Formats: sequence, structure tokens, C-alpha cells
Amino acid sequence: MTDDTDTRHDPLGPGVDAGDTEPDAEALLDSLVDGGVVSIDPETATVTTTAAFEDTRAVYHDTYADSSAERFHESVAEVFGFDSADVAAERIDDLGVTREEFVAFLAIDAHLDRSPSTATLARMARVVHELGPGTPVPDAVVELDDGSYEAFVADHDRAIVTVWKHHCDPCEAMKEDLDAILAAVPDGVAVGGLDGESSPEFRRMTGIDAAPALALFEDGELQEGYTGRATPDRVATACTDVYGPADGA
Repeated sequence: MTDDTDTRHDPLGPGVDAGDTEPDAEALLDSLVDGGVVSIDPETATVTTTAAFEDTRAVYHDTYADSSAERFHESVAEVFGFDSADVAAERIDDLGVTREEFVAFLAIDAHLDRSPSTATLARMARVVHELGPGTPVPDAVVELDDGSYEAFVADHDRAIVTVWKHHCDPCEAMKEDLDAILAAVPDGVAVGGLDGESSPEFRRMTGIDAAPALALFEDGELQEGYTGRATPDRVATACTDVYGPADGA
């Protein structure tokens, strides 16, 4: 969370003992790794949040992402011990604390077996908020982004680009059926996937602004887009509608 010189031990004010000492950045990261909040790719040294932590964060995200400002302020007041929601609102405005940082704070506190001090949790929340999660694209498909999807669909006569996002229950349900979904795709159709939230150019070019979704391309041109959870039967029907019956059908 954002802080300033006078409140560097706690971005919202109360909750820090005079004898508290803050761990250095390396110790902080080690604690997040040991607690299963983040992981470090040994080959690339890339640091991302773990899927297990994202499951925890999703619970708080669902609670606070679209809640009223009043409820958000009341929750902050309760967590940090402010006298009123109005006082909490003033501190939030003064320091620019976002809902996403508050969600990260609560999720880390819930995810760790043993909660550190409020000050350390606040620093952890800053780190986690800046890192963000890894890609929501499943490993079974080629990962794409705004800089690579056009080449992907151009390199294949027929291609499907799947669209995913974090905190998306239908996306998670699709991942459970992914083997069957891919089996429903005809031979010769390449399948890739991208994070819809991180691919604004793809959304602009295709008009697809929801996840999960399928974008079916032929000869580099978008033929059809389908949004919502896709079952194997729906994928098979979509491929038949766009590419025609499979050979021998």
C-alpha cells in the first residue's frame, strides 16, 4: 500500500507497536514464498502470485470489488481500528489506498498460517499488488498477447484464440473441461489463449470484451466470436459452423 514518510510503518495509521521492526525486502519475499503467496520461477526468476493464493484473493475480491464506498470504508475502519468510517475514508483519500491493495492485505492475512504485524502485512500487500498473478491462460494452449496473436492467426489457416481472466468462475469451470474441449477442436486448427484484461488491442479489434470467450479465425480473419463458458459440444458446434463438417462426417 502507498505510504509516506510520517506513516511508513503503517499506511493507515494505527496498529504498530513502538518496538516493531520491518523485515528487509529479501526477508519479506522469503516470507511470501514460504507462505505460499508467491512463487519464483527457477529458470526465469519471475515472481508471481500462486494459484492457491489467487483462490483466497478471489473471495475478498468478490466481496469488495463492487461493494459500496460506505461498506468499503466501514470495513477499513473495522480492520484498522478507526473510530468511524468517515475517518477511514479520510485516510484512504489522503494516502490513495485502493480496494485492490486492501483486498491483497486481507487475502495475505487469511492465507498465511501465522499473521505478521500490520506493518508487515501492509508491505506485503504492496508487493503482491505490484506483482499481480501469473497468467490465467492454461498451459495446454499457446499463450498469446497483443503483440503475438496476429502472427499466430496469420501463421495458421485455421486458429482459435481463447480468452481468459482472473477471478472468473466460468473460466475455471472451462479449465476443468479443457482436455475434452481441445479434443472437440478439429485436426489442423491451432489453439492459443490470452489474458483478456491484459490485451486491450485484441478486445478492440475483435469486439470481444468478456471472458471466457472463443475467437475463431480463418486465413487470418476473424469469422466468429463466442462468449461465455464453452462446453465440448458447444466448441464442436462452433467449429462446424465456421469451418464446416470435419472430414468424413
